[in-house]
Amino acid sequence: MRNQRFQVRSAWLLGFAVGAAIFSQPAWASRAARRSATTAPRPAAAAPASNKSVRHVVQRTETLTGILAKRGLSRREIAQWDKAIRTAAGPVQLAPGHVLVLQLERGGRLAALNYEVDNHTRVVVERAGKQLRGRTEPLAIKVTVVGAEGVVEKNFHQAARRTGIPDQIISQMADILGWEFDFRRVQAGDRFRVLYERRVSSDGRVLPPGRVLAAEIRSAKRLAQAFYYDDGVEGTYVDASGRVLAQSFLRYPVEFTRISSVFSGARFHPILKHTRPHNGVDFAAPVGTPVRAAGDGVVIAAGRNGDYGNQIAVRHGEGLSTTYSHLRGIARDLRAGTAVRQGQVIGWVGQTGLTTGPHLHFALYRNGQYLNPLTARVSLRRLIADPQRFQLAKQGLLTRLAGVPRPPSAVPVEPTLLAALPPTRRPGVVSITQ
Repeated sequence: MRNQRFQVRSAWLLGFAVGAAIFSQPAWASRAARRSATTAPRPAAAAPASNKSVRHVVQRTETLTGILAKRGLSRREIAQWDKAIRTAAGPVQLAPGHVLVLQLERGGRLAALNYEVDNHTRVVVERAGKQLRGRTEPLAIKVTVVGAEGVVEKNFHQAARRTGIPDQIISQMADILGWEFDFRRVQAGDRFRVLYERRVSSDGRVLPPGRVLAAEIRSAKRLAQAFYYDDGVEGTYVDASGRVLAQSFLRYPVEFTRISSVFSGARFHPILKHTRPHNGVDFAAPVGTPVRAAGDGVVIAAGRNGDYGNQIAVRHGEGLSTTYSHLRGIARDLRAGTAVRQGQVIGWVGQTGLTTGPHLHFALYRNGQYLNPLTARVSLRRLIADPQRFQLAKQGLLTRLAGVPRPPSAVPVEPTLLAALPPTRRPGVVSITQ
């Protein structure tokens, strides 16, 4: 699976991670994101006029094998198409919401397919005589920067969703700001804002959103802000003072709807009916939701483990390890000794083992001692190498925001952080630039 770290774009693009909605992937992006998002893909070989194009939106738990089998392909044929995809793009895991396009000949024979590997790339496989030829190419997309703001009433996730912020952006916000702001202590009246990339394909299809560019969440006692910054080598998130926010671990390795159980030394177990320690955090999420590695590391174990059901354990170095339990399934080829990268999909949320509902039980420990994943500090923050360049980049973004065509509610022009949206505007998503 491709490493989805924070990616490079132009040097003035920073990211705000304000809080308009919460909770992944951390959006994670592939290396292909470093290519221009608007680069037109190499045209595919023209399909015969008699070919039929079938557009299939991947559903949770669906696999390429299952989809192609329903189209009548034999196991041998499916293996050939799968091999062609792997040769061109490496291991590819179908993701819910992504699009698989099949080109069928008159008799129903599969002539070609293409699939959105991630937010920036697609893999194309075509039949060429008796052979299958594959390649990867950038998606032709239009990126629009949109902004949203909201006010918490009950919880951050609800408020962000009500505002219209996509779940992927909510997850990114939680990952980016989670080290500065404890989302468990969010209160009614807390305000949040965010700027992020809305992505639309050349044929008008709405694609999964891109990166958070800037964000903040403000409570009565605290203001947390983050900006996306590109130093010309790689992109990362920094705070207002120019210190890198990227951490060794992701606090939220799954796109979840709520935290169903927190880290506790004494929790009443709903099934066993007695009190015992809860050495981790439970993230409630639908069955099939992707689970991602919280950091780079090596798999210690992957398989069934008693009450924990299907579980993956990863060693990250310096005595730190993580476990991911109650999984529905474990990524193919993942076993003890396999190296994983931060953000890589390693499994899917399930309800295996001793559990009352689908969720991820996420645990973090150092040298055998359990730590609270939501509060533990496991890395030191560094100042970016060129603070002056960061300040110029930040000012460049603010200048750009100030020059954006103003919507019906005037956009403030004063050079303040997150001034793209007027504080009196009704909460919601608004396009602020094309």
